[in-house]
Amino acid sequence: MVTHAQDNDWAVVRNFARSIFRFSEATGQLIKYLVMALVAVLFIEVTSRYVFNSPTVWALESSKMLLGTIGACGWAYTHKLGGHVRVDVLYAMVPRRGQALIDVIMSILMLFPLVFVLIIVGSKWALRAWETGEKMIESSWLPPAAPFRTALVIGFILFALQCIAQFLCDLYYLIKKRELL
Repeated sequence: MVTHAQDNDWAVVRNFARSIFRFSEATGQLIKYLVMALVAVLFIEVTSRYVFNSPTVWALESSKMLLGTIGACGWAYTHKLGGHVRVDVLYAMVPRRGQALIDVIMSILMLFPLVFVLIIVGSKWALRAWETGEKMIESSWLPPAAPFRTALVIGFILFALQCIAQFLCDLYYLIKKRELL
């Protein structure tokens, strides 16, 4: 039986993880509307190009920016759902505690370093784009690159927070042999 004092030891961790899981859920629900925007942009481009023989100058880069934002800002939600690719052949045969151990070890060795690099490098690119007024150059439209690069960094940060929350849940399971949330 868990005593009140023992439960309070992890209350801050539990509240943090719960908040991040809720935030990732809300972000995922919000980002899904960008998919509809992407479909609209592509529909407009296809209609303009093939029905009216008048392609747009903005649709290609707009669709790339939308797709990149959907991907980066959707990582946290996908991680929350356990939807990222992993080699499940052995993982699925291991009991929950073994899965938590694998997740903790792989988070420390692979996931956190990768997310750290994404945030650091992405932040440098975004900052440089804001400072220099960098433009995206794949069309004559030349939209500013900084808002898109910033959206990517926001996505990386959201992903990092969800990774930390999941890591804490797995660590708690290793220690306490029960779920945190």
